[in-house]
Amino acid sequence: MILCLCLLCSMQGRTCAQERTQGPLIQTTTPRDEYLGLVHLGLLKSRENGNGIISESIRNILPTIVRIRTGNYLGSGIILEIREDTLLIASNRHQLQSQEFSAVTLYNGAEVSARRLYLSDRFDLGFIEADISPLAYERRMELRCISMDTDCERMLGNGTEMFLVGSADGVAANISEGVVADPWYYFDEFGSYMIYNYCRAKAGMSGGGTYDAHGHCIGMITGGHEEETASLPIQSIREEWETISP
Repeated sequence: MILCLCLLCSMQGRTCAQERTQGPLIQTTTPRDEYLGLVHLGLLKSRENGNGIISESIRNILPTIVRIRTGNYLGSGIILEIREDTLLIASNRHQLQSQEFSAVTLYNGAEVSARRLYLSDRFDLGFIEADISPLAYERRMELRCISMDTDCERMLGNGTEMFLVGSADGVAANISEGVVADPWYYFDEFGSYMIYNYCRAKAGMSGGGTYDAHGHCIGMITGGHEEETASLPIQSIREEWETISP
């Protein structure tokens, strides 16, 4: 009986030792898996800032801005969507129509090629698709697309705090703060309703983003003079893309 007990304890000891050696199974992921998961779940949008502090919102949205080179001209653009190997970017028609662009520079410093997808007949608006397939997945995860909020869009009014970000002097290097003068103002020179802002912009910021204090994109910089700017409303951009997207 003593011998049997000793053998049993010995066998149990070996079994426990084997279990301890094997350890628990660990599930690992690669940067590719992580990136594709973020894309498919829509988690690469810029962070919304609930407290409405503009300085914090500015930091959150910087990776949504790009710089577009068309021949010898430089302009700006905003990332609407991040896909597996491409970015959907919006900019102004007057920036894209004259000639094919040679490069798009991203906020993380990467320069990628792009192709023109569509130029709008109704708005000073165009869409391009940037190829990010050469970038490592870690670099792709540094990018962000814009966040939108239809409730905040409807609540825009005279005096609403806002800010502009463009790429005249470098990607997302130009930032101005101001207020909305009129959220739905008809400009004859653009032939459409725009967001009219009391906010300074400079040449090269066209195509950049217009954001509310919480970091939601409310429009795209289209024109300006001294302390006044006009931004194409984000709902117009969204509606135009929906009419041509499959």
